[in-house]
Amino acid sequence: MQIFFELKEKIISFLLYYYIEFVYKTSKIEKIGRLDLLEDSCKDKFIIFIWHGDSYCYYPFLEGKKLNIITTKNKRGGVISRISSHFGYDVLRLPDTGGNGDYIFKVRDLINKKTYANLVMSVDGPTGPQHEIKNFALIMALFSKRKILPVTIEAKHKIELKKRWDKLKLPLPFNRIKIKVNDPFNPTKSDRKEKFITIKKEIKNVMESQIGDN
Repeated sequence: MQIFFELKEKIISFLLYYYIEFVYKTSKIEKIGRLDLLEDSCKDKFIIFIWHGDSYCYYPFLEGKKLNIITTKNKRGGVISRISSHFGYDVLRLPDTGGNGDYIFKVRDLINKKTYANLVMSVDGPTGPQHEIKNFALIMALFSKRKILPVTIEAKHKIELKKRWDKLKLPLPFNRIKIKVNDPFNPTKSDRKEKFITIKKEIKNVMESQIGDN
């Protein structure tokens, strides 16, 4: 049975990463904003915030860049891990639930001392609610002493899986895709004292804004 699940996972991953490559090759990709902050030459490294429902649209965006991606240890995370590895990203697989919380420090040490790369997080995942930023993502930024870099994406033509909690978006080929690297946010201990309420609202407003409106 385990062999069957692994084979299924491989086939699904294969189809998905070649499909998204085809989408990018046949589409007009417009990249705007603080792209300089994602260059390898940038001395600062960030926690990159994206929405879970947009995550599939991003994979080829930073292909070849040094990048860590957080996903879950369960079966959902298996496909994501394979796709991420295909595009050259390092995958950090964490449990869905917090457990004793020590993995926050393990991830911090890994990204700051060993890999020293930008870290991507689907900040309303892994189970939602949609577009509600989790405290863990902000705590991770605070503990690792990194700024938050919200990245947003718009695909003109897409399929939206509306029955899923995250309304997962699948971009179509021959598309127009716009990606914006927004200005960074710097979380502080004062933000934590107020349970990140204000900074969550500010980041959410940026991430929900239409790219052309900013």
